[in-house]
Amino acid sequence: MPITRRRALTWLGAAVGAAATCAGAAILVDAAVLPGRSVLNQALGRCAADDPAQELRATPGPSVSGTFRSPARRREVAFALSYPPGYAPGARLPVCLALHGYASDAAAAVHNGDYPAFIAGAVRAGAAPFVLAAADGGDGYWHPHPDDDPLTMLTGEFLPLLASRGLRTDRVAVAGWSMGGYGALLCALTRPELFRAVVATSPAIFHSYADARAVNPGAYDSAGEWDRYDVLARAREFAGLPLRVAIGAADPFTPAVRAWRDRLPDPELVRISTGCHDGRFWTSVAPEQVRAISAALAG
Repeated sequence: MPITRRRALTWLGAAVGAAATCAGAAILVDAAVLPGRSVLNQALGRCAADDPAQELRATPGPSVSGTFRSPARRREVAFALSYPPGYAPGARLPVCLALHGYASDAAAAVHNGDYPAFIAGAVRAGAAPFVLAAADGGDGYWHPHPDDDPLTMLTGEFLPLLASRGLRTDRVAVAGWSMGGYGALLCALTRPELFRAVVATSPAIFHSYADARAVNPGAYDSAGEWDRYDVLARAREFAGLPLRVAIGAADPFTPAVRAWRDRLPDPELVRISTGCHDGRFWTSVAPEQVRAISAALAG
């Protein structure tokens, strides 16, 4: 079939149209209008956070799990403890609370970012030891609800339980991931005198109550509840708090975190680097976080 000028122009137009369609689809996916954003991020290398050197890890110490009755949460609550190597349950060590993300639990929280291995490696290198302690907080974004108060459970029930097991609850840090990162920020606002280090990784921060409802309808029970626990509106209250925040540039929560960072008294406390909302990013930032928590708890 001879290639006429008309046919060539038709093919060229179709190719340009297809390219424009693909580019437009990519933009829509990137803006989370279409599904597949995580696939696009992977393809473009946006999730390529560095894996820490293996020599920063070591074999963790013993772990303990159990349950306790929580009046604040009105249920039995599971907990998990991870000790550094060379220390057994009953050792008098400071504590870092580990707050899990949405649809997760205490057992997973103590392994986020491969923290136990990095704690073991840091202790081997001479850092001060501490215990990771996690309790199930449900899926309510760690703030009080009318029938479930995980925030009070943490400070009013779980910490006394840890003290009864010999741990030092006068020297406490808190670290959280995603929903738990937001929870760590709430801990800092609620009990600023208690926490010597507050580490929030990929914190689930929203621009507005409407945004929160669109992503997770169960996060806040009402607009009034949102107003009470909106960290974006309360950014100035973080002045002077021992805060460290890390989030990946391709994380869907990054735009809201940037808006929050820009309102902080010290925006330098927020680090945005290559990565997504995933375990690869959490592991990449863990060694530095572990060393900072150790130094803070050692005084």
